[in-house]
Amino acid sequence: MSRELMRLKVKELAEETLVKFAKRGIVDIFDMLSEEAMLIFMTLETEKSFSGLSYMVNGNCIVFINSSYTLGHQKFTGAHELYHILFNKDILKKEKLLVGSSGREEQEEEDQKANLFAAELLMPEDRVKKLFHKLVKVTSDKVIERHVVLMHNTLQVSYKAMLKRLIELGLCAENLYTQLSVICEKDMAEKLQELTRFEGFKTDLILPTNNVSIPREYVEAVKMNYENRVISYTKLEETLSLINKTTSDYGYSSPAEY
Repeated sequence: MSRELMRLKVKELAEETLVKFAKRGIVDIFDMLSEEAMLIFMTLETEKSFSGLSYMVNGNCIVFINSSYTLGHQKFTGAHELYHILFNKDILKKEKLLVGSSGREEQEEEDQKANLFAAELLMPEDRVKKLFHKLVKVTSDKVIERHVVLMHNTLQVSYKAMLKRLIELGLCAENLYTQLSVICEKDMAEKLQELTRFEGFKTDLILPTNNVSIPREYVEAVKMNYENRVISYTKLEETLSLINKTTSDYGYSSPAEY
């Protein structure tokens, strides 16, 4: 399948998804995820830490978002994982865990679709173009950093995701990417924050939240599965470790210790 055909099909899925949730009064990406899965925020800072993952335990969909990334990054991750939850249930049931690209052709293609879906969901083509022509009003070769700041804050996404979307839609010249993306590198964080404040926006989107949030239903489901012997003690340990908890935190000890 060509990338353009893939994009058009995914765009249709994103539009249908927006309408489906809008009918229920849901517009926030994290609220959408919470409707479809148990949503967990956790901090994990390692050299190769993941942004998010989808997990399935006995039919229950669970999504982890790494809150050590910026809020804007987390929103894109959330939209990416929503695609997996909505459209990859068969793969999840089979593989149990989806985290990034696994090297398998099927999952790699679905991961590409998930990224396209996130872009289409958070930054719909028609809305981006309308806002750009209303707020920015420059030709594609005249886009500067503050224009990207204006757009990404208006659409509540990350700076880099917005820049890539503007280029994808032909609103920003492709040869400007390197120049305009420098400001979102870690050592340029203060400059991006300064520019954001100068443009009249808060810096929430470009800072990590570092929040930890675990729905009670997740813990109860895991405990119930163990107590009903659906999962082993080892699996209980592995599952709880994903939320930085241990079996002793909930009064369990190894069967060999009874």
